[in-house]
Amino acid sequence: MRVPPMPRKRLPTKTFKPVVPAGAPAPTDPPMTWGYARVSTLEQTTAPQVDALGSAGVPAAHVISEQISGAIPGAARPGLAGLLSVLRRGDTLAAARLDRLGRDPADVLSLTRNLDRGGIRLRLLDLGADTGTPSGRVLLAVLAAVAGWEREILIERTRDGLSAARSRGQALGRRRSLSAPQRRHAVELATAGHSIREIGRRLGCSASIAHRAIMEGRGGVPGAVSEVVPS
Repeated sequence: MRVPPMPRKRLPTKTFKPVVPAGAPAPTDPPMTWGYARVSTLEQTTAPQVDALGSAGVPAAHVISEQISGAIPGAARPGLAGLLSVLRRGDTLAAARLDRLGRDPADVLSLTRNLDRGGIRLRLLDLGADTGTPSGRVLLAVLAAVAGWEREILIERTRDGLSAARSRGQALGRRRSLSAPQRRHAVELATAGHSIREIGRRLGCSASIAHRAIMEGRGGVPGAVSEVVPS
């Protein structure tokens, strides 16, 4: 009996709407200073960043905080994207640290250059850097390059660790949902003519997991062996 492939579900496209900060300035208002604070996880807090921005003269009402990964491009972060949409020539964007703007050096440099082209200054409080000065722009470029180098080193170390684990025969990746006997039983049930849904119900798993177990048992997945062996 040929096991039909499971239909692939199309994942919904993630969309976002920029969050425009309250009190957005009018075109005739004088230049303003805005602050941006970011953390990656719910366990973290932006309070130290907000306090540092307040000490630097940024009004609390002008500080935009959000909880989102720094790996996400700045233009795709609701808080930062909304803030960027209200900045005008002559305004200043302040952040406590460079990495609060993002983890991707190319994205941070792109953001910095776009701000500079728009006549918007960027201040980094911990470094005393200001892109309104030539030395500030050079320092940002150097720091972004160093951040990229550190990220590449981390990736290289991770790859080396995974390679060493594989050479020692350690199993990597997510633990299988079904045991070896259950996977063999799934193949037996499929051979006997039971449907994928029925097999999943008997084994207490989803139809997709049951389908994958059968395909692996029959060598239908690249890299799988024709016989399921205990793991």
